[in-house]
Amino acid sequence: MTIWNRIIFFTIVFGIFFGLQYLVYRTFRKFARSKYPESKFIKYLSVYPFIIFNLPFIYIIANGFSSANIPETIYTYVFLPFYIFQGAVIFIGLFLLIGKILKAPFSISYWILNKFESINKFFNKPEVKKIDNSRRKFIRGTTALVSGYAFTGATLGVLSSHDYEIVNKDIKIDNLPKELAGTTITLISDIHSGPYMKENMIKEYTDVINDLKSDFIFIPGDFTNSNKLEVHPLVKAISNLKANKGIYGTLGNHDYFSDPEYVAKVISNESPVKMLRNSSELININGKNISIIGCDDTRKSGSDSDNTLMSYYQSSMDLAKDQIEKSGLVYEEVPKLLLFHKPYFFEEMTERKPDLIFSGHTHGGQVVLASFGDLNISFAGAVSKYISGLYRSGNSQMYISRGIGSVALPIRFNCPPEITKITLI
Repeated sequence: MTIWNRIIFFTIVFGIFFGLQYLVYRTFRKFARSKYPESKFIKYLSVYPFIIFNLPFIYIIANGFSSANIPETIYTYVFLPFYIFQGAVIFIGLFLLIGKILKAPFSISYWILNKFESINKFFNKPEVKKIDNSRRKFIRGTTALVSGYAFTGATLGVLSSHDYEIVNKDIKIDNLPKELAGTTITLISDIHSGPYMKENMIKEYTDVINDLKSDFIFIPGDFTNSNKLEVHPLVKAISNLKANKGIYGTLGNHDYFSDPEYVAKVISNESPVKMLRNSSELININGKNISIIGCDDTRKSGSDSDNTLMSYYQSSMDLAKDQIEKSGLVYEEVPKLLLFHKPYFFEEMTERKPDLIFSGHTHGGQVVLASFGDLNISFAGAVSKYISGLYRSGNSQMYISRGIGSVALPIRFNCPPEITKITLI
C-alpha cells in the first residue's frame, strides 16, 4: 500500500470513527445538560472521556498507523481500555445513526407541518405536538440499555479475543478413494500478524496446532495485517509448525497491502509453509493421489466481481488438470483440495468442480450481534451469505474458517477464533 493509499484509507476510517464519536458525544452531552444543567462534574464527564480515550490515536499515527511494539504494561492499561471504548462507541454510534435514519421521514414531515403552524392557528386548529415525555423516556431507556450492552460486549470481546475454539469436522468427499479416508487437515486462516497478534500469541497457536498431529496444515491467507515487516515475527513463531504430509499456504488480501512478493518469499524461505501461488501439487498417500491447489488473492476486500482473482483461479485449475493428466490419471477421479482466501465466489467456482475449498477472510463476522441458523447479523453477513462453516453446491464443498486474528479492533463477540481439524471421509 503506497503512502497516499494509506493516507486515503486511514482518512476514511478515522472520518467514520470520529463521525460516530461526535454523534455519541452530542447525544450524551445533550442528555447530560437536560438532566443536570448545573452540574460541572456531569459537564466534564460528557467531554473528557472522548478526549482521553482518543489520545492513543496520536501514538498510532506517529507510529505509522500501527499500534505494534507497545510495551506490555501500556498495552494492558492504556490500549485495552482504548479498544473497549472505541468498540462500544462505534456500536452506540451506529445505533443512534440508524435511529436518525429511521426517524428522518417523520422529522421532515414534522418540520413541514410546523411551517403551516400559522395557517393552523388561523383556522383554529391545534398545533402539531412534539414527541411526548413517555416516548422520550422510552428512547432514553432504550439508548441506555444499548449503551450498557455495547460496553459490556466490547469489554468481553476484547478480553476474550484469543479464547479460541477447536472445531472437529468430518467432511465426505464423493470421489475420495478408501486409501485416503481418514486423512486429516488442520485449517487456520487470517492470522494477521501485527498489532493485535504478537509473536508470543502465534507461538501459542503453533503449539496447539502441532498437538492436533494432522497430516496437513492449510493456511489460506492473511498471514500479515498491513505491513510487510509483520512477516518476521510470524515466521519466528511458526518455524516449529509440523504436519506429516505438508504445510501449505496462500496469500490473502491483507498480504497485498504492503509487499506480497516480500511476504511470500520470507514465509517460503524461513518457515515450513510451502506457498502455493496459483500453483498445485500432486500428493501420493497410500498409493492414491490427491491434488492440492492454491490461488493468490488480490488486495480487494469486498465481494464485487474480481476478474484478476478469477483468472488466477482458472489458471490454477488448468495447471492442476495438466499435472494430473500428465501423471496418467483421470482428472475427475482425483480429489482436488483448493486453498482460496475469499469465499464470495463459491457458486462461480463450482463450474470447475473442486471437491473441497478451504477459505477464510470473513472472520465469521468477528463481531456477531446475533445469529439464528444461517442468519448472521454482522458486517460480514451484510456482504455475503458465505460467512463460516461448511457449504455445498453440486459436488463441490467449501469450508470457511472464522480465522484466529482480528482487524480494525481486537474484538471478538459471539465469534471465537477457530482452529479446525477436518477429517476426510
